[in-house]
Amino acid sequence: MHAVGRILLHGRVANVQVSWVKMGMDYCKLILQGGANDFGGTLMEETISRMAGAEWGIRKEPEEFIQATREIGRIPAERTTTYGRVGEVAHSARSRHIVK
Repeated sequence: MHAVGRILLHGRVANVQVSWVKMGMDYCKLILQGGANDFGGTLMEETISRMAGAEWGIRKEPEEFIQATREIGRIPAERTTTYGRVGEVAHSARSRHIVK
């Protein structure tokens, strides 16, 4: 679905974000290989999705996003909240990531 959305919205929506909170890291890595390009950001704890039955949503460290991004052969990069690219992520990370 993410890949189809990316095709249909080409030129109108530049970034498609996966929800690791709702789908988990493994499934999100698969979606990132099929059209999405943003892992979203870190958060301390998400309760709404978990209360609705999601198994994920508990704190993720920035390094976990970096590792997952590299595992699928992509380059992690920090972004601003408006999707501007700050730069490639070295060894440490901050709060939001876009995958190129």
